[in-house]
Amino acid sequence: MYRLVLLLFLLVLPEIPGLVAQPSLKFVIRVDDILSRNTTILPRSITPLQDSIAARGGVITWGVMPHRLIEAPNLDGKLAAELVTTAALGHEISLHGYIHICQKCNQSSHEMYCTFYNQAFTEQEQAKLISDGLDLLDEHTGIRPVSFIPPGHVSDATTWKVLSDYDIPFISTTKPQEFLNDDLFNLPPDSEFTWALTQANYDKNLRDALAEIRQKAEEKQVYTLLMHDPFIRSGYEGGITIRWIGELLDSLNAYYGDNIEYLTLADAARLLSSETTGTAPLQRPVAHFSLDQNYPNPFNPQTEIRFSLDRPSRVTLTVFDVGGSLIRTLQEGYMDAGSHRISFNAGDLPSGVYIYSLRAGGVTQSRKMTLIK
Repeated sequence: MYRLVLLLFLLVLPEIPGLVAQPSLKFVIRVDDILSRNTTILPRSITPLQDSIAARGGVITWGVMPHRLIEAPNLDGKLAAELVTTAALGHEISLHGYIHICQKCNQSSHEMYCTFYNQAFTEQEQAKLISDGLDLLDEHTGIRPVSFIPPGHVSDATTWKVLSDYDIPFISTTKPQEFLNDDLFNLPPDSEFTWALTQANYDKNLRDALAEIRQKAEEKQVYTLLMHDPFIRSGYEGGITIRWIGELLDSLNAYYGDNIEYLTLADAARLLSSETTGTAPLQRPVAHFSLDQNYPNPFNPQTEIRFSLDRPSRVTLTVFDVGGSLIRTLQEGYMDAGSHRISFNAGDLPSGVYIYSLRAGGVTQSRKMTLIK
C-alpha cells in the first residue's frame, strides 16, 4: 500500500494546485515474441502474466510467431492450448510475422524486408510468409488474427498491400498513427520499460512509465505499452516483470478510476481509425472472391467448379458430404487474381448432395451440388 500511495503521489503531484478534473486513458498492452526460443527461463507460459493483468481489468495483445507452434519445445500442444484459452478470455492474438527470421540474410532482427542487404521481398514472397502464418494459426488454434506486428518493426508498402489482400486491417509499427493505405490503419507502440528488467532499475522504470503515460494521455487518446517474452515469464528474476506490471496497473487504476479503458490493439485501432475517417469502425472485410455454381449440376461423375479472385490469395477448395465430413481437398495454395476452374471427379462417390467450400483471405463461401448416378 505504501508503494502505491507513493507512486500515486508522484503521478498527481503536478495537478494538486489546480485540482483539475481527472483525465482519461485508453491503454493497450502489447507483448511480442510469444513464445521466444528461450528454453532456460521456465515455465514457458503466458498464463501468469495474463492472470495478473486480467485481475486488474487489463487485456493483452499477444504478438505470436506462428512457426513457434511447430518447433520442438511446443510440440506438446501447451502453447496452442494457452493461445486458445487466452483468446476465449478476450485477449487478442496478433500475427507477428511467420518465423521472425529473414529468409535472405538469416538474421532474426527483421523478416518482411531485409535491412542487412537493403533488399525488398517480392509481393509473392511476402504473401507466402503471411499466408503460411495464417494457415498455421488456423490449423493449431482456429484463430484468425486481424492485426499484424512486423518483426523488428520493419515493413514496406508491399507488406501493407499484402496485409490488405489478406483482410488484415490493422498493423502496429513505428510509423505515424494513420492509414498506411486505404485499408490498413497503424497504431504505433509507445515505450518499453521491462526489457531485461532488474531490481536495480525497477523503481526508476516504474516512475518513468507512470510519468510518460500521464504525459502522453494528455497528448493522444491511446497509450500502447510494449513488452517482450521471455522477460514476462514467472521464472524470469522471480517474476519481477509480473510484479512490476501489477504495480503499474494498480497505480493507473487508482489514479484514473473509471476513466481508464483497457483495449486490445485491434479494438483501439478500430476506434481510432473510425475517428480518423469519421466513419463507422472498420469491421471484418468482405470476401474478395466470387464462387460460382458448379457446372453441370446435377452431374455424373465429373463437374467443374469456377471461381474468381479479385486479388492474389491463399486458396483452399474442399468438398464435404452433408454430414460435414471432408471428402476431398481440390485446391490448396497461393493463386493469382483472375478466373479459375477446378475439375471434380466423383466417380468413386455415391449419389447424393455434396457441399464445396472456398476459403480465401479468411472468408469462406459454400455451395451445394448434386451427384446423380
